[in-house]
Amino acid sequence: MLLIEQLKQIPDHRDNKGKKYSLWTVLFMSLMGSLCGYIGYRPLADFANLHQAQLEELLELPVAKSTPSYSTFRRY
Repeated sequence: MLLIEQLKQIPDHRDNKGKKYSLWTVLFMSLMGSLCGYIGYRPLADFANLHQAQLEELLELPVAKSTPSYSTFRRY
């Protein structure tokens, strides 16, 4: 099974109110950023911002106006 398929299997227990990013997307960005040496909430947000276009294309995400902020990574 592919990594993304595995991440999508993780239950998301968050309330739908205010949920802007899917759990699997944030987890995938966290994993990719960590593997590239971006350790910590702010560096992960920097990674997502720096590679936004590539992540949108790779993950087939709708084009976003912004990437997850450091506080989004901190909450997960």
